[in-house]
Amino acid sequence: MGLFSRKKNTTTDETATDTTVAAAGGADPDGAVDGTHAAAARATPGASAGSGSPAASTTEAPRITVSRAAPTNTSSADPAAVPTGARTAAPVPPHRKAAPVVHTALQEALTGWSTTKNVQTMYSVVKELAAGSLLLDIGSSSLADPKRGPQKGDTISIAHQVDNAGKKVLLAFTSGERLGFYRKTSEPVSLVESAPHVVAMAVSKYDGLVLDPGSPETQWIGYTDELVRGLTSDPSENHAVKQAMAEKRIAWPEMLRLVRDAPSLYIASVAQRDETGEITSMGVATVTTHEGDTLSVLLTSPAEVGAWAPGADASPTRFAAVAKVALDQGHAGIVVNPAGSMLTITAAELRALLGDA
Repeated sequence: MGLFSRKKNTTTDETATDTTVAAAGGADPDGAVDGTHAAAARATPGASAGSGSPAASTTEAPRITVSRAAPTNTSSADPAAVPTGARTAAPVPPHRKAAPVVHTALQEALTGWSTTKNVQTMYSVVKELAAGSLLLDIGSSSLADPKRGPQKGDTISIAHQVDNAGKKVLLAFTSGERLGFYRKTSEPVSLVESAPHVVAMAVSKYDGLVLDPGSPETQWIGYTDELVRGLTSDPSENHAVKQAMAEKRIAWPEMLRLVRDAPSLYIASVAQRDETGEITSMGVATVTTHEGDTLSVLLTSPAEVGAWAPGADASPTRFAAVAKVALDQGHAGIVVNPAGSMLTITAAELRALLGDA
C-alpha cells in the first residue's frame, strides 16, 4: 500500500468508477463499473525502418549513427549529467501526511504527446512510468478515520473506468492538482504509489492505464500490450537505476554501480536493408558527439529505445558485453538513456567497473 495523501474526505464524483475491498491491505479491483469513458487518444506502436532521432532534451542532441558491430554491443551515458550529492533518504512509514506528488517528467512527456501523437512520443510517456510516483483516486472510499488513512475494516475504492471498447482501465494522476480537477475539488483523497507499481496493477488487474483523465490536452491511455512492450512484464525491474538517474542525488560511484548491476539492459538494433528492402545485416545504434567522439548506447527499457530510436528493435544485453565492445572499438564511453535523464560513462570508468565486477 502506498502513502496516504489526504486533505480531507470529500464528496465523491458519482461519475467515477470504483473497486472495493473490505480491508486496507491491498486493493483488489473487482467492483462495479460505470459508463464514464476515457476520452484520451492513443498512439499505436509500430516499428518504422530507419534510424531514429534523439528525443528533445535540454541540450543540443548528438547525431545518431549506426555501427556494423555485433548485435550484442553498446551501452552509454552523457558526460553533462553527473549526479552528485547525498544518498537517498531512508524509507518513510507507509501512512503519513504525504508531501505533494508531482511527476514533472511524466507531465512533460504527456505535453509532448498531446502536441505530436506518434510512436516516439507514446514511448516517451511510457518510459517515464519506470520511476516517480502517481496518485490513485480513492475518493469513494469509506474510511473510519481519514486522518490515519486506510485501516483494517475500511472499504477502499480505487477509481477506474470502462472505455468505448469495454476495457476496464485504472485511473492515475501525475499530481494532486490534476486529480482535484478531475474530482472537481481542491481537497482530493488519494493513495501515493510508485509509478512502476501502478503499471503492474494496471496490467495484472485491469486492461490498461489512463493518466490524468479529465485533463483534455494531456490525458493519455495505454493498454496492457503497450505497457508490457515498453516496460516488460516486470515494470519495477530497473526502478532503482531509473529513479537514481531521475533524482541525481546519489554519489557518482554508486550511480555507476547501479547501472552496471541493472538487472535488464538493452541496445537499439537497426536492420540494414538492400535496394529491394531485404535485411542484409543488423547494426547497433551509437551516438556521435559534437566533438566527433563515438559513444555506445545503453538503455534501461524497451520504451527508452522507442523514445530515442523508434525504428530500432530493443535487444536485451548485459553491461559487461556492451562495455567490452565499446572499449574494443575505441569508443569514448557509453551513454545511458539518451532520450531522457541521460548519463555518460567514460572509457576509463568502464575499465574500472569491469575490473570491480
